[in-house]
Amino acid sequence: MTRILSAVVGLCLAAVLAACAATPASNGAAPRGTLTKPDPASLSSKANALPHSGAPSVADPLPESALPSDPCQAFTRPQIVEALGEDAPEGERDDIATGPWCSWQDSATGAAVFVNYITATREGLSNLYRNTKPGAAVWREIASIGGFPAVAFKTHEDESSCSVTVGIADEYTVAVVLAPSRAKQGDVDACALSERMAGTLVDNLRARAGR
Repeated sequence: MTRILSAVVGLCLAAVLAACAATPASNGAAPRGTLTKPDPASLSSKANALPHSGAPSVADPLPESALPSDPCQAFTRPQIVEALGEDAPEGERDDIATGPWCSWQDSATGAAVFVNYITATREGLSNLYRNTKPGAAVWREIASIGGFPAVAFKTHEDESSCSVTVGIADEYTVAVVLAPSRAKQGDVDACALSERMAGTLVDNLRARAGR
């Protein structure tokens, strides 16, 4: 498994759904997951107990309607070009167990951006704190990205990419993974790059919500 795909699977570890078993596609696309619908009564019970496991509360949540229905519209074209360069590919949408997903992968340079709306678990950052934090090789709590609590993590120390997940409500989050180009790996802090991209995403969502 490549380092980029390792980070992608790290996002699946955030899911409480046992169905989030990712398998890399033969063409190098992002792994897919299958969604088992959770019991509504169970979700309601969990939502009433949020936050838990040491996760911070989201004081001023964004409405879920602020998320573009197509995750590939989470960033503008100029924002993707700024992150990946003039030859940045178009986004490719998928729907994995945690929620809608989009990937921009430059096979020539190895650079990539992934975004995931983690809306299916209905546990927000609490799910990460309970299920991902104990096994994470790197775990950084971020007090605020655009006014929202967040965490940066890697499932393995030597990963070239880094996942940053922002709690935009107690029940749901948005996650960004940025992998630097092969030429820059080892020279840049992937978590700092992902945090910056997550900040851009939050700015976009706040604008959509009229804030």
